[in-house]
Amino acid sequence: MIWKSVLYDSLVKSIQALQNSKYGKGNKKRLTSIHSALKQASALFTSDNQNNEKTNAIISFRNIDQAEQIPKILEEFVNDFEYQCLKKNGASAKNYSIFAVTLLKIIRTLDADKKRGLLSAHAINVLNKMFAKYPVEYNKRAIRDPLGLLFVITELAIDAERNLSIPYEFDESIPLQITPLMQRYHMEFDNAILQIISEFNKMPKFRLTVSIGERHKEIIKNFLQYSIIQLPLESKIDRAKNILEKIINEKNDSIALEHYNMLKLCYVDTSLCPHLAQIAKKANKTERRFVNTILDEISNL
Repeated sequence: MIWKSVLYDSLVKSIQALQNSKYGKGNKKRLTSIHSALKQASALFTSDNQNNEKTNAIISFRNIDQAEQIPKILEEFVNDFEYQCLKKNGASAKNYSIFAVTLLKIIRTLDADKKRGLLSAHAINVLNKMFAKYPVEYNKRAIRDPLGLLFVITELAIDAERNLSIPYEFDESIPLQITPLMQRYHMEFDNAILQIISEFNKMPKFRLTVSIGERHKEIIKNFLQYSIIQLPLESKIDRAKNILEKIINEKNDSIALEHYNMLKLCYVDTSLCPHLAQIAKKANKTERRFVNTILDEISNL
């Protein structure tokens, strides 16, 4: 096999050597943070006794500009993760979430500017390619790790947007990989978006300082809408009927509106809309103008 990068242990040693050399002088504080992030990711990697001679290699930063040191470290970490983890330990949501948050922590050591935004966008593109080659392996009962992966992907997108000043557009591969998680929330909770945001606020967030805001909701909403379309038609009809019943029976208009906002995510689904219209037409009319307006709107889909 042709080795395109040193392995994880060598990468950590290379950063330590760079910290102690004149070539890392301008990045010492960043390198300390990066070293810490990489050590936290050590569980991703297994030792390979057959390649000990390779792990003794040290990256030379002698001819690498200081501005390019961190992108170089990112490149090496990505290559090491694919070879030493994905190929050997599998593409679990836990492995991906640790990998993604390590990328984010390394990128966040940079000053906020266009270059940082490009690196965040590049990190998402790296995930795109890895997901296509190594799809996420879901544990049917596990929620924490897939939720952590969703959180980090959202943070990377927001970081890219903030530093590039343009909305980030996801390729299909990431929403597709998130679909099992989003469908589970949609089928189990009255409002999947609010439930996920609530869990985002409660989760440890990998020791990151993050304020959950409206952009998180918007990205989750887009993922959820994509995921709902992928459900079997029978499941979509049952869930939509359940939401309509909640709207009709809910006495509080603000809560009914929350249910209605969830139902509107289904409007882009051309296979579901005719069934929504039929369900609305058969629903018992109430004396509440707000609910009748909703039923009339749905009946016209």
